[in-house]
Amino acid sequence: MSEYDVGVGGSELTVSVGGTTIVSTDVVLAEAEMLRYAQAQAEDFRVRVDSIRQLDSAGGAMKWTPGDAGIPLLWASGALGELVQRSGDLAESLVAAAERYGWAEHSALQLAVLGSAKVGHDVGTIIRLMLLLGATPLVLGVMATSLPALGLVVWAMAGLVKRETGYGFVLDQRVITDPQTVLMAKLLVSSLDDVALGALGVPLGVDLILGDTGLGVTGISSTAVAVLAVARSGGLLREGAVRVRRVRILAKLKPPTGVSDVAARIPKAAKGGAQVRIEKYGDGEQTSWAVYIGGTVDWDPVATNEPFDLAANVSAIAQQNAGSFRAVMEAMQAAGVEPGDPVVVAGHSQGGIVATQVAASEAFNVQAVATFGAPETCVPVPSGVATLTVEHSDDVVTALGGSCLIDSEDRLTVRREVFATTEPPVGENVPAHHLDRYRETAQLINASPEENLQNFQDTMTGIVGSAEGEAVLWRGIRLPAGSAPK
Repeated sequence: MSEYDVGVGGSELTVSVGGTTIVSTDVVLAEAEMLRYAQAQAEDFRVRVDSIRQLDSAGGAMKWTPGDAGIPLLWASGALGELVQRSGDLAESLVAAAERYGWAEHSALQLAVLGSAKVGHDVGTIIRLMLLLGATPLVLGVMATSLPALGLVVWAMAGLVKRETGYGFVLDQRVITDPQTVLMAKLLVSSLDDVALGALGVPLGVDLILGDTGLGVTGISSTAVAVLAVARSGGLLREGAVRVRRVRILAKLKPPTGVSDVAARIPKAAKGGAQVRIEKYGDGEQTSWAVYIGGTVDWDPVATNEPFDLAANVSAIAQQNAGSFRAVMEAMQAAGVEPGDPVVVAGHSQGGIVATQVAASEAFNVQAVATFGAPETCVPVPSGVATLTVEHSDDVVTALGGSCLIDSEDRLTVRREVFATTEPPVGENVPAHHLDRYRETAQLINASPEENLQNFQDTMTGIVGSAEGEAVLWRGIRLPAGSAPK
């Protein structure tokens, strides 16, 4: 563990820029910073030694005798110069090695996404052939031969459940929080549209061009649209009009000074509680805002008066007008946010998806976005908007948006495995997704000297300034069908 660790058992931070190249892990960065510090100190001492040499040689030339003090000074200057050169080279080599590792990791992910698309397309083709053949002996034979495979799947799924004293049978969180499980879930979700295109008879080449690996015309958003169409025909996942109301006002509030402050101010998901917090700062001449959005409150597929629910989750991934998105937009308008006012938006889980969509809407002057544990989406954030994406590699919720391989130089991605060396707690579902654990990671980000992270924090604090402001907590409510917001 490095000096930047907060949570027990977590791995180091891994930082990437543009979703393509890992800049460094925190361990490598700490070592590189130590070497650069040694380089600076050695250069300082070399300059001092050279100054002493110049003073000593003021009375005449170097005598090159054993008693001449200029000789050891000359040797010391050369040795310090060598130390400056070598420490600098080693620091650059450490960072370069991390970048090459990042390139290899990203390339492997691209190949995995392509492979999952091919498998998904093949599965769709098989389904299409079975539908064309109908109930024939051949189909029955295929189904019969698939039973052993089904048995293997059931056997594997049985490993997800274990018996815990005092809890009975529970999901084994060691499997749920395994980074390989998260990766497999991400690939599975990414390939669902390929299954559909294969079943429709679309050639594989066209599928790859249209899908996540190509133009992005199809993908997880189109899959979510299909899920909504089927679910809503059965009365599930239905949206409705939304209105917002003030819950609480907090006056004389200091602005956030780092990512940890931002994460700490995101509302926790709680039934009947506020889902949005809006802070106003300014000195009268320029007003700036910070908007914090909570995660999913209700997981019931039957929509209620809670707009931060499963219906909004699927609608947000489908890039439709989710109730949670409308609640945030209405709260910002009611708070008095003007189109030209600088805004920082942050969110956890579903709130992270909404934060990205608020920036993409360009209805407000969003200049920085921070998301924590949000499913990855391909929503295009406008160029120039500083974006920080924080993901736990053992948080399976982040896989629900698939993998769209976003490539933007404005986007920073920070990853960390929370339960790298410790067991996940018993009785908690998807513990790596909890907001408290992301707040721990935010503290690591604050402490990290990594240049890109510091630049993001400087951008964010430059937007909100240093003057005191006020915060208003807002609650959105979904109205019954047929009602209109007042």
